[in-house]
Amino acid sequence: MGKIFWMFVAATLLEIFVFIEVGSAIGAWSTIALIMLTAVVGISLVRIQGLQTLMEAQRKVNQGETPAREMLAGIMLALSGVLLLLPGFVSDLGGVLLLLPPVRAALIERFMSRAHVRGNQGRTFTAEYHEYSETRTTRERLGRHPERGDEGTTFEGDFQRKDDDK
Repeated sequence: MGKIFWMFVAATLLEIFVFIEVGSAIGAWSTIALIMLTAVVGISLVRIQGLQTLMEAQRKVNQGETPAREMLAGIMLALSGVLLLLPGFVSDLGGVLLLLPPVRAALIERFMSRAHVRGNQGRTFTAEYHEYSETRTTRERLGRHPERGDEGTTFEGDFQRKDDDK
């Protein structure tokens, strides 16, 4: 926990330092505009690459394969989006690096070589959902009891709107 805290403090101090340096070199308003521009362009690129990754994952699922690489790529793209939205040039650099397919592929390969991924190879599973309630269910209030073979009562009749007679 201590390492994470110190990494967070160091990253924050580095961002402040870079902000000050860039702001003094190009001006405050230009710095703000540059930060906004990187966020807009970066999020657009994340969206495009994210859709491509999603389509590739769907293709693998349809073929009965496990889309492990695509899931990792999606996580990295989400992290890239967060880094690009955070104000700062160092975080933008990290976000842009994660947007580069060769960098992402290298990180995925490194992670995959250390992890064991198991898939179900096209098998499916089933699940049931049972609702429990202390109060009477809607079916019970309406007189429907499916366990007794009663799917409810149908009432037939005519109606007349009183406001139409006026």
